[in-house]
Amino acid sequence: MIFPYILSLTILITSGILVADVFLSLDKNMAATRSEFVKKTKSMHKNQDGSITLMAILMTLMISGLLLFFTIKAKVELQEARYRKDSYLCFQYLNIETENYIIDISRFNILLRSLYAATLTGIAVVQAKAAFEVSTYARNTRHVFYIKNLLKNKYCKGASDSLSYLKNFPYEINKAFILQTSIDQTTKLKAQEWTVTHTKNPTGIRLKNSFCLRADLHAEGNLFPNFKIQTSEISMRGFSKLKCLSGFQ
Repeated sequence: MIFPYILSLTILITSGILVADVFLSLDKNMAATRSEFVKKTKSMHKNQDGSITLMAILMTLMISGLLLFFTIKAKVELQEARYRKDSYLCFQYLNIETENYIIDISRFNILLRSLYAATLTGIAVVQAKAAFEVSTYARNTRHVFYIKNLLKNKYCKGASDSLSYLKNFPYEINKAFILQTSIDQTTKLKAQEWTVTHTKNPTGIRLKNSFCLRADLHAEGNLFPNFKIQTSEISMRGFSKLKCLSGFQ
């Protein structure tokens, strides 16, 4: 598991060194070119110091402009790299949290249904009712924990990153995000298939390099969901930007 992180860190450090070397080489070459240019023009126009000074100023402005361009370009590309990293880390986290949540709620459904049946058999009814109440409380705690993890975590910058997951909640809930349950306290999936779209506002980057991430989720049943997820990246170009920025399907 640690190898990809070591590889990514190595690539990042190597890229930084290469970029720094490029800028140093560029600056060195430009300085050498300027010196050679001034030297040659002085030898050709020994009696035109004013013209040489003007040409030197123009050359300096041109070099400064190029350096400024490369600096701004490098800054934008760094922001785009961060934009991509943050988008994928948040997206992956939300998908993993959703998968674990569905698996846990499914297990609670099996347990609650079994305990509810035990309370009706007349055998160890008191113990079955106590276990049923404890399991219901534990299930509700897991539910609240999932919502809390969607709204606040170290991978997503704010609650807005989780809006699509909250809007497309897997299970039936009321307006207060409380689970809607049957008489045996089991809860049902809202649908067998649903889609969520993760969108990060493309601030400070070029629109052609912005994107949104889509997750198509599938679960076959409440007790044994057989959860599956398929993800894809959608480029936010032209009219596709409107689809991505909506955040919902």
